[in-house]
Amino acid sequence: MPSEPIHSTRATSGQASFSLAANYDPDLVPQLAAYPVDEVYGKFPTDGVSGGRPHYLATPLSETDLRNYIRLLGRHGIAFNYLLNGACFGNREWTRPWQKKVTALLAKLGEMGVRRVTVSTPFLLELVKRRFPEFKVRVGIYAQVDTPRRARFWEDLGADAIVLESFSINRNFRRLAAIRRAVRCDLELIANHVCLMNCPMQTYHQNGFAHASDDTSTLFIDYCFLRCSRTRLTDPSQFIKSAWIRPEDLAAYEAMGYTNFKLLERGIPSAELLRRVKAYSERQFDGNLAELLLSYGFKQPVRKESIWRLRHFWKPRQASPRRLKALFDLARLQGWLSPLPECPIRIETRRIPKDFLDGFRDRDCASLDCQACGYCGRIAAQTVSISSEYRTEVLNKYAEMDDTMVTGRLWDV
Repeated sequence: MPSEPIHSTRATSGQASFSLAANYDPDLVPQLAAYPVDEVYGKFPTDGVSGGRPHYLATPLSETDLRNYIRLLGRHGIAFNYLLNGACFGNREWTRPWQKKVTALLAKLGEMGVRRVTVSTPFLLELVKRRFPEFKVRVGIYAQVDTPRRARFWEDLGADAIVLESFSINRNFRRLAAIRRAVRCDLELIANHVCLMNCPMQTYHQNGFAHASDDTSTLFIDYCFLRCSRTRLTDPSQFIKSAWIRPEDLAAYEAMGYTNFKLLERGIPSAELLRRVKAYSERQFDGNLAELLLSYGFKQPVRKESIWRLRHFWKPRQASPRRLKALFDLARLQGWLSPLPECPIRIETRRIPKDFLDGFRDRDCASLDCQACGYCGRIAAQTVSISSEYRTEVLNKYAEMDDTMVTGRLWDV
C-alpha cells in the first residue's frame, strides 16, 4: 500500500485539484497559482525512454529550461510530474544501455527536484520504487485500469496514484464507485478528452506513440488520429459520446470520492490552458465546449521547433515527400500548426441539458447499440454544429490522405 496520497494540500480536502499539461511558458505559472493546480506534467522531447506522444508534438525544451521551470513551479507550490508513460519500450528495457539510460535520467530528475513520475508498465513501476523510493509513482491511462481488480493489482505493486481508463469509464458510475471502494491510493480521471468511446484503435495508437516518442528516425503517420477525427466529422454524435466531464459535473464525481482530475493537452497555447483551468476550477463554462476539449484550432500559435516539417517528415527514403501534401493541408485547415480565426466546431454548452449526466446513470453504454439508444445523437442534434465549408474541405483531404496511404502511393509502391 502507498504510504501517503500523491496529491498536495493545495486543494481543500474533498475538493477538486488538477494535474495540468505543460507548455513550459514561465509567464503562465503565476496565473496557475490562483487555482487548485496541484501539478504540471510533461517530459523532454526525447530522453531515451518512450512516452505517450510522438516526438513531433513535443515542445522544444532544454535541460536548463526544465530545471528553471521546475524551480518556478516550486516557488508557487506546484509540483512537476515527469512522464515515463510509454506503453512499449521495444524490449529495450532488458538491455544494459536502456537500464543505464533510465537510471541516469531518474537520478538527473531527482537532482532537478522532481519527485513524481508517471509510468504505464509494471516493470518500470517496480524499478522506480526499488531504486528511487523517494519518487511517488502514478500509473498512466495507457495501463488501461478500468476494473477494481486491475486497480488493486497496481496498488499492490506500489502505485501511489492511478489514472483510470477515462475514455471508457468516466460515465460508468457503478464501475467508478466499485474501483474507488477497492483501493486506497489516489485515483485520477481525465476530464477533457475527446477520444472515441471504447476506442477500438486505442492499443494500436498508444503503441504507435510509444515508438514515435523515442529517438528513432522512422516516419510516423498518426493514422489513428486521422481516422477518429474523420469519424467525428462524419458522425457529430461522437463529440457527445466521448466521455468528457463538464466543469458543471465535477461535484457528481467528488461525491463518489474522485477529487483529482487531469486536464489536457500538452504544448497548447497558454491562454487555452488557463481557460481550461479556470472553467474546471469555477465549475462553470458558458461557451463552446469544444474549446476545452480539442487539441487544435486555436487563435494563438502553437510553439514548434525550427524547421519542424523537415525534421520530422522529410524522409524521402521512407515515403514520398510530395505525397504528404494532403497531410500538411489538413494541418493547415484544422489549425494544428497555425492559428485559426475561429474554432470551426461548436458544442453549445447552453444547449446541453442540465441533467445530461443523469442520462448515463442507468445505461451501460458498453453493452448498448448506439443506434438503438440514440441518447447522444439527440443531444448532438441540438448542441453540435460544424462549419459546412470546413467539414467538406477537411473530409476531402482525409479521403485523399487515406487513399494515398492504403493504396501504397505514399511510398510510391
